[in-house]
Amino acid sequence: MQDLPLNGLGFFFDDHPSPMWVYDIASLRILKVNNAAIRSYGYNEEEFLSLTIRDLRSKEDVKELENHLDENSVNQAATKGIVRSGMWKHRTKAGHAVYVEITSHDIQYKDTNCRIVVAADVTDKLRYQEEALLREQELIGTKNSLEALINNTEDQIWSVDKETRYVYMNQAYRSRVAHLTGVAPRPGDYSYLHSGYNEDSVNAWKGYYARALAGEAYSIVSESVAPDTGETLSFEVSFNPICTSKNEIIGVGCFARNITERLKTEKAIIEQNDRLRHIASLTSHELRRPVASLLGLIAIMDRVNFFNPDNREIIEHLLTVGNEIDEVIRLIVDKTFMGQGGNSWEKYQSP
Repeated sequence: MQDLPLNGLGFFFDDHPSPMWVYDIASLRILKVNNAAIRSYGYNEEEFLSLTIRDLRSKEDVKELENHLDENSVNQAATKGIVRSGMWKHRTKAGHAVYVEITSHDIQYKDTNCRIVVAADVTDKLRYQEEALLREQELIGTKNSLEALINNTEDQIWSVDKETRYVYMNQAYRSRVAHLTGVAPRPGDYSYLHSGYNEDSVNAWKGYYARALAGEAYSIVSESVAPDTGETLSFEVSFNPICTSKNEIIGVGCFARNITERLKTEKAIIEQNDRLRHIASLTSHELRRPVASLLGLIAIMDRVNFFNPDNREIIEHLLTVGNEIDEVIRLIVDKTFMGQGGNSWEKYQSP
């Protein structure tokens, strides 16, 4: 390679880690190139010196290059000093795209007005930025999806800090508290320390939060009365400590689910089981007794001489036993379909 006609510049140029070249501002032809440019672009020195700076761009980018040179007067001899042209896309000999930040300075080389160019490769930096942007967009998308999921559930989700101030609340929680108390909670408010809660409720919730802030994860059933219907509502509330990576507790995460209907169903199942037990008792005890009497009467009946006068008394007893069986069957039907008939049931309890 030829040395630049400036003391010490040749060594600086040839061994600089970034690609560098010198080009003629009139023809744009490359007159000198360093080792880093040869390695990065894949051209040998002879091939490089047969190129112009246009040849380092794709055909579709050449017009943009020429507009930039004209609009910024880069290729005028009067333009002195450093010119930072920003980021550009170049092509290697193999056709691969590389992204470089171009900085140039005017220079006299072989008695010609030239510019010396430093092309700092920012391909990896740009790729990292694009990947980081993509990851950020994915995180934003995931956050938005999670937020939508959380706010579309009827379950109530909220969190408080160590001072029991609200940090986060989903829409279901805001709506429920506003419905019960008439006051919509806001981030930064003290949880339960506003109008709508009596002193007993405030003290109870202070205790719940204190247990979780002490490190206990647990659940309770909390009841409240709907102001519009007067219905007692039951909620299963879970309290979970929120910890940092160093296991320091910084707040409490809470999850509440309305279990009013579930409790009603469980109560109905218990009542139904009680009725089934009563029915089983009627069947196994109260019905067995008259049936046994019926069988006994039939056994002593004179079936050879049906007109035996003794049969009249037996038939009267059979009628009584039949009525008793009918009453027991009626009670079983009542217990099965209505769950009523308490007095009648007591009538048939065994002493």
